[in-house]
Amino acid sequence: MSRVTGWPHAFCHRFGVMTAGKWSSCIRRVRIALDMNIKYQYRDFSIELPAEHLFPSFQEKHKLYDRFLPHLCKYLAPGSTILDVGANCGYSLAAMYNSNKRLVFVCVEPDNVFVEFLRANARRIREGDREASITIIDSLVGKQIQSASLEGSGGTRRAVVSERAGCKSSKSVDDILAQCKCASVTLLKSDVDGFDYDVIDSAELLLDSCAPMIFFECQFDQASQKAGYERTISSLAAKGYIKWIIFDNYGEVVLRTNDMGAMGQLCDYLWRQNIGRSTRTIWYYDVLAATAKDGALVDKVIDDYIAEDVGAP
Repeated sequence: MSRVTGWPHAFCHRFGVMTAGKWSSCIRRVRIALDMNIKYQYRDFSIELPAEHLFPSFQEKHKLYDRFLPHLCKYLAPGSTILDVGANCGYSLAAMYNSNKRLVFVCVEPDNVFVEFLRANARRIREGDREASITIIDSLVGKQIQSASLEGSGGTRRAVVSERAGCKSSKSVDDILAQCKCASVTLLKSDVDGFDYDVIDSAELLLDSCAPMIFFECQFDQASQKAGYERTISSLAAKGYIKWIIFDNYGEVVLRTNDMGAMGQLCDYLWRQNIGRSTRTIWYYDVLAATAKDGALVDKVIDDYIAEDVGAP
């Protein structure tokens, strides 16, 4: 469960619980006005998030929100490396570490505010575990997108392609791994709001050498982004990615398939909502892709995820 710090924080948390979701937006405004960071507690450590961050309230309202990755991590061998692109303030890192403390984490985040929270939260984890392996890299990631500014609120940021002064320059996944001297990756996770296909496209050497499992957000506002995801999915299929698990934006499994036609239909379904043709039922998909070498593992992980009562940290 999450809680906030300081004397007004306890009041805000208790009042929020008493009134359930009815006054949550009001409480959030109070937190923001008083610049009260949110404290999110795990078994052996806690992290802090900015006052306006929506992650704790989403997890409180939606049982499976952001629960799959920590579930998957329970099945990974000690020493396995996870590359977390778009690591935000470190809430996914914290959840994954909480599930398997002997993994190796390389976390990449370009936003100036988020990366400082990420660094601070990594320090909190290390204070209780000197063996925790966490590397933080401040960078935009991509292949075609060379420079961008970052915009957003509520605990999320999206890249806006731009070459103006002060914009972030990008590095490829392959360059970042070379910088870290990281020879192998078990899981590539990407959550960069609309440009995850470009992150994956920048991992050519990684995909050819390791064929890691890939967990990415499929969210698009523009036709060019939709086309980018479709090209990247086709390219992954050509590289041997045959296992596809689709989640809705609240963390529930929608589809298990090896049919690329089904993937295309889901993208079309989301696009028709984006252009206003039908009532909104979903905002984006999360996708897990794997090759045959990880097929049995993925089947086990998904079977257990569906069967188990995945609970709070």
